[in-house]
Amino acid sequence: MGFMDKMKDAMGQAQDASKKMGSTMSAGMSPATAGYAQLANKLAQSGVPCTAEVVSVSETGRQDMSGKQYSIAVRVEGNGEPYDATVEQFIVEEMASSYAPGTRWQAKADPDDRSRLLLYGQA
Repeated sequence: MGFMDKMKDAMGQAQDASKKMGSTMSAGMSPATAGYAQLANKLAQSGVPCTAEVVSVSETGRQDMSGKQYSIAVRVEGNGEPYDATVEQFIVEEMASSYAPGTRWQAKADPDDRSRLLLYGQA
């Protein structure tokens, strides 16, 4: 599956989650999961493309149907001056080892708050 296919799949999942949400509790989503879906949807539509290099990775202890949530410290380039950020992102277990320190990822940053971003595919 190519990058654009993965991006479309992520966008579709986020849009489906947003549609089903209505109210986060009636959809059976926790507020954190609903917020993650809303961020993914926003970034798929209007996120600023950039590159992020993984500095460190740790599990947050949260999990949803798609996998565990990780806290990923990154160094971001391509969105103004380079800066550090922390991404909290759900990752399927089979892909978790791909996020090792030193790996570079394509990302999208929130145009309203560049510290909020999601990683989409290896750069």
